[in-house]
Amino acid sequence: MTNHLDRLAFIDETSVKTNMVKTTGWAPRGQRLLDRAPFRHWRTQTFIGALRHDRLDAPWVLDGAMNAEMFELYIETQLVPTLREGDVVILDNLSSHKSPGGRPRDA
Repeated sequence: MTNHLDRLAFIDETSVKTNMVKTTGWAPRGQRLLDRAPFRHWRTQTFIGALRHDRLDAPWVLDGAMNAEMFELYIETQLVPTLREGDVVILDNLSSHKSPGGRPRDA
């Protein structure tokens, strides 16, 4: 039996929102509490990559949330250059993964 693990790539993303920073806190009596939000304002950053059995391929950080347009850009500019003939890409059920530009094309 042939081992095909090297052909599999699992695509997934995760994000961090800086508005999850606590906006209240304690300070000594009579003193104002000073703190900062990361990046000095509220924003979202998304990380996406292709997990292989032995490495992470096509890592990409996006300033903002993932949408169909950004997913298609990721596929074209980051993922496709790392793929070889016969690779199998597995996606989850995120709505942006269902865009026409994210679908496989016949060679």
